[in-house]
Amino acid sequence: MADAQPGDHDIVFVGHVDLGGVFRGKGVVGREWPHRCRWGVGWPPANLMLTPFGVLAPNAFGSRGDMFVVPDPATLVAVPAIGDAPPLRLALGHLRSADGAAWECCPRAYLEGVLADLEAEAGLRLKGAFEHEFLFSGLEAQPGDAFSLGAFRRFSAFAADLVRALDGAGITAETVIAEYAPQQIEVPVAPVTGLAIADQAAVFREVVRWVANGYGCVASFTPIAEAGGVGSGAHLHFSLLDRQGGPAAYDAASPTGLSAVAASFLAGVRRRLPDIVAVTAPTVVSYERLQPHRWSAAYNTMAVRDREAALRICPVRPGTDRPEAEQFNMEFRATDGSANPHLVLGIMAAAGLEGIRDRLPPDLPFEGDPEDFHPDALERLGIERLPTSLEDALARFDQWGRALVPPGLADAFVAMKSAEIASLEGADDGEVVARYRAVF
Repeated sequence: MADAQPGDHDIVFVGHVDLGGVFRGKGVVGREWPHRCRWGVGWPPANLMLTPFGVLAPNAFGSRGDMFVVPDPATLVAVPAIGDAPPLRLALGHLRSADGAAWECCPRAYLEGVLADLEAEAGLRLKGAFEHEFLFSGLEAQPGDAFSLGAFRRFSAFAADLVRALDGAGITAETVIAEYAPQQIEVPVAPVTGLAIADQAAVFREVVRWVANGYGCVASFTPIAEAGGVGSGAHLHFSLLDRQGGPAAYDAASPTGLSAVAASFLAGVRRRLPDIVAVTAPTVVSYERLQPHRWSAAYNTMAVRDREAALRICPVRPGTDRPEAEQFNMEFRATDGSANPHLVLGIMAAAGLEGIRDRLPPDLPFEGDPEDFHPDALERLGIERLPTSLEDALARFDQWGRALVPPGLADAFVAMKSAEIASLEGADDGEVVARYRAVF
């Protein structure tokens, strides 16, 4: 992240992505910045229980207690004024108690702990980036827009300003694409390492929204734009590095290209996916996207170059100036822009580390359409349909997935998501979709 110290009268928004996927925090006046980097800004524990719609879920915190959002100076970004968008300064922080200890319910601290365990136990670090899709209201939808130069032409000014703004935030955009759905744009970004993967995703979303607002428009990372429509994802591309920073996921001699340790990691993620999808696809409308034949992830399959697989092994290009081991990466597709990126990366890494601990053998890549297989055949292969609703996914997480996160964090997540589901009771499909689009 770019580090630009604030002036006395600048305001830095210090915050975190909460359990509902919303960036919340407080504005800190620049002259207070050095002090707040030590002590943070006050934060009621009950704020953790806000649903994406701002409803406070029933909780044990009530009006009691104090936490502090303590900014990490390394995450400070300063985006200059671009067009009608004013300058943006923000920083991510940990939720800490008065004695400075990280709170067990802090998503960023959770990820930090899982990554430390992965390196300590397996000698591995994660490298990767989220691949973001979003809807831009300034792009008038026209027939035949998908991947077209015509669509790109109509949002090219916004795209150019967005790339400049991302550069200011220390994020390197690689391509800009007019995607398949109406008003949908995709911007893959360059990979980073460790905690920065999730930090970068959190900042990316806010920069996109900030620049769009400067155009008098709205950018939304909602998983579904309209009932029955095409979804937007936030696919996570990742690889493994050894302690020296060298590639550790690739083995040219294996049928899939996976090294033994990467195969165990991926098998752990695949095994746990039905248990953790409530975290990675955490809204009611997320399950409109996770449907068969939608180029999404409906089953817990691992495959080579198959965009219907939940876990996809991506291609490498022989003969380029980058060694194949450095190109090699895997893709986790069962997530979207409504999720907390720290929780997504943390719970995926925890499941992968569990696979390494259990010395899981390599999965055979799945071939074909799961819908064409008899249920008994899928069961023999360990393939199952992912939960088809947030209620079912949350029940699965509450029974099995909570073992991968601290107890307090699991309790808070289940309670908050239960309240989110209850707040939508009686709403028709169109209203539910509209409410999520407005929030994200």
